[in-house]
Amino acid sequence: MDKAFEKVLERRETPTYFVIIFLLLLVVVGMVLPKGARSLVTHMMIFCILAMGYDVCFGLTNQCSLGHAVFFGGGAYGVVFSIVHLKVGVLPSIFLSLGAGFILAVIVGLISVRLTEAYFVIITAIFFAVFHLLAMDLTWLTGGDDGLSLKLPSTSLGPVTLSFYDPMVNYYLVLISLALSYLILDRMARSPMGKIFVSIRENEKRVQFLGYDVFRYKLMAFIVSGVFSALSGGLYAVTLRYASADFFSFHWSIMPIVWCLIGGLGTLAGPWIGAVIMSLFQYYVSAWWTYYLILFGIIILLILRISRKGILGYIISRRLT
Repeated sequence: MDKAFEKVLERRETPTYFVIIFLLLLVVVGMVLPKGARSLVTHMMIFCILAMGYDVCFGLTNQCSLGHAVFFGGGAYGVVFSIVHLKVGVLPSIFLSLGAGFILAVIVGLISVRLTEAYFVIITAIFFAVFHLLAMDLTWLTGGDDGLSLKLPSTSLGPVTLSFYDPMVNYYLVLISLALSYLILDRMARSPMGKIFVSIRENEKRVQFLGYDVFRYKLMAFIVSGVFSALSGGLYAVTLRYASADFFSFHWSIMPIVWCLIGGLGTLAGPWIGAVIMSLFQYYVSAWWTYYLILFGIIILLILRISRKGILGYIISRRLT
């Protein structure tokens, strides 16, 4: 790989210390926030995991998937089925939801990743549509629109018994999951494999010419993305103590794209910004204006007009120049 190309592929590192400070701030504010605000922040953190997982697929390897609702919904039902039918605890059920996400990502990825550009987008959208229809029709299994409710078992950690009905326990479960997710994905992005992901994003044909198996690396990125999307779905089901066919809806496929575009593709932490901004709009602005999405759409256009790299991507690029 020539030096000029290596320079182009140099990764614009996310300022990790800012992320660490932000996570430490979340540890503190979780103790003082009122109940409603804590619930909102919990949802935001779950969406941040989904956004970050999607960024591995779209931001690092340039695979714009419209099928990630399959993994989000699969992770949610992975938790529900594990607790209801297998009678396992909350923590084991979350690990099983990761397994569900892995299996679904392998199935969808083996078919989809072989395709490129518009064909990839179309086939992933077809997968989302099929799974959504199945979830709607198989009411005996999924509950359809009505969904399935959960009774969360308590978890014992030595002498301490944790009840996930306690909002504080649920908050820190999600926060720990967010921190671990970021550390794992950031480590991956900084590894040689992560640099190959970015190389594929920048110039796929050049990477293939250099002898790398592009399909294998794109599939790996797709699977990693699917697993972390399933984690967010599982945590969402635990938080709501509920899952329905709506978890497979188009909303959960399109929102990660919006979050990544706003915050900054390929930055991992950038999509957090998009998820937080969108959540605040949905929670606060929608309370006084029904058509809040119009204002949000204008803000998105302004952000992308100023910088196609999103908010964090713009900040990093300015810092490096």
